[in-house]
Amino acid sequence: MYSVQCVARRFFVLCLATLIFAQVAFSKQDGAPIAACEDMTPEHFVMPQESVCPFTSKLAREEMWSNGTVEVTLEHDSDEFKGFFMMAFDGTGSDSSPIGTFSSDLKGKGKAIDCRRDGTKNAVTHKDKSLKNSVVATWTPPEDFDGTVVFKATFVKSFDKYWVKQSSPTLIVKRAVISDNVKEDSSTTKKPTVSTTKKPDVQESDDVSDDSTSTRTTTAQPEIADAASPIGILAFYSVIIIGVTIAFIA
Repeated sequence: MYSVQCVARRFFVLCLATLIFAQVAFSKQDGAPIAACEDMTPEHFVMPQESVCPFTSKLAREEMWSNGTVEVTLEHDSDEFKGFFMMAFDGTGSDSSPIGTFSSDLKGKGKAIDCRRDGTKNAVTHKDKSLKNSVVATWTPPEDFDGTVVFKATFVKSFDKYWVKQSSPTLIVKRAVISDNVKEDSSTTKKPTVSTTKKPDVQESDDVSDDSTSTRTTTAQPEIADAASPIGILAFYSVIIIGVTIAFIA
């Protein structure tokens, strides 16, 4: 028969092996399992920390359009974490299902996964157990979304130290106007402007040039005629006087 001490020792070893296996399972190369999508909690058999989380989720901007992207940085100035898990939720308070999509490019520090099982990359997690002090993820909202968004992240510092569903600042997303409508609106406003402004300007300039030309023509001719008439008369009388003088002398 086994002694009590032997049984206790074996039980302790079994528990220790189970804890080590769980730690390896969560910190494995594939990151957090799909099962963690439900409550964002790693199966460490240890309660999450209730203290203030040293790690934060920082947004690159406070407002954005629904056809843009935003960078979310998981970071700490001096401390490091091994694992992380993040999703975006409607800011109205419902966190039953993640929204939007994440880019798969996390610069080798993580990857995007599908928590809704609908083919969209709506969550990001680590891909190895290396220490990290900063991870940047790029998120795109649903195309027609209009409202607020909150990112929630789970940080794992060690097997027995992790913080669950740490909220980011609120992000305001405004529904973007469809680009085709914008082009149509801009075309309808620009065309009348061109036709109503440029054409009259050209006509007015032509009228002015025609008026100035005709004015110069009508005014120049009388001036030439007036200037030529006294000269002709003077020449005429001069010829007569010279002729009379010559005849008188002769």
